[in-house]
Amino acid sequence: MYKLIGVMALLLLSSGVNYAQSSTPNPQEPSARSDVSSLPVYSDSPAGLESLFSDALKASVEGRSTAVLAYGQSLVLPDAEAWFVSKFGDVKCKEKTLAANDCLGPRLAAAYGTYSPVLPASFEMTLGDLAQEGLTNFEVVDYTGPCASPQRIVPSVKLVGSLTTTPVLSSMLSGLVQRHEPVYVVWAYSQDKETTLAFFVYDEGAFRYTGMPHPFLPETYIQVRDSGASISGPAATPHYLTDDQLPMQNVIVDPVIVANTVVLNVVVDKEGKPKEISYVRGSEQLKEEAIRSVRKRRFDPPGFGPRGMHPNEFCLNWTPAK
Repeated sequence: MYKLIGVMALLLLSSGVNYAQSSTPNPQEPSARSDVSSLPVYSDSPAGLESLFSDALKASVEGRSTAVLAYGQSLVLPDAEAWFVSKFGDVKCKEKTLAANDCLGPRLAAAYGTYSPVLPASFEMTLGDLAQEGLTNFEVVDYTGPCASPQRIVPSVKLVGSLTTTPVLSSMLSGLVQRHEPVYVVWAYSQDKETTLAFFVYDEGAFRYTGMPHPFLPETYIQVRDSGASISGPAATPHYLTDDQLPMQNVIVDPVIVANTVVLNVVVDKEGKPKEISYVRGSEQLKEEAIRSVRKRRFDPPGFGPRGMHPNEFCLNWTPAK
């Protein structure tokens, strides 16, 4: 399945790119804006985004195209330039030459502008595909939070790995990470298949889709900046927002196990003895028992060992002994 990010790469690399004085068209037409205002208000939380996806999918299955369009329009950042600058900065934007991480906010915003106009149609297309493939269950994970991982499903290693190649989750580059602002990933799944949709943020009272944006190349941005033009080229076309749909055995974790799991953050000393244990999430009733149990355990000392690198800090899923 193609990813929307591929559209952005095509726009940046295509020889047909040209420059025009017209500004990027606003994807939110007046009729769509009025529909957006009728949508429910969803809380800035994993549960809130899960509810949005469930409601949007229901509207898609029921053929309520106006509602589906409104959901898609609501995901577009109202002011992408201001948002990306506030999260990634605009240092050295006026310099004659730019390093890889200079002027990151405006360069990310420029990239976002190449595919945001088709985001509503892409979202509609994605919902239809999720329904057809039976990927109608959702778990949302905040990837700037501690021990970020799905709990109700077994996550694909490949899908987890694909989430790391973006400035959005860079501790050095992203103000989102530095300020611990939520960055959400949606896991859509069935009994034997799963996929992801990344990334979502919360801005001006609603969830917004950023995708996995990669900034314009410095030389491309400089050319646009110095000409005073906006970039244009081959029209972006709607694409699926999901990553690969991967078959898995036993995707869904036993709900009883989920209910009895406590996620802990553990720091060990040089001998592998726990010296700091903090509760992250899970059963409140079992929290103290989990901490007491883990405190008695011994782990591999930090450093290189027979099984590779052993960290001094890690996340641990604890469940009571049977």
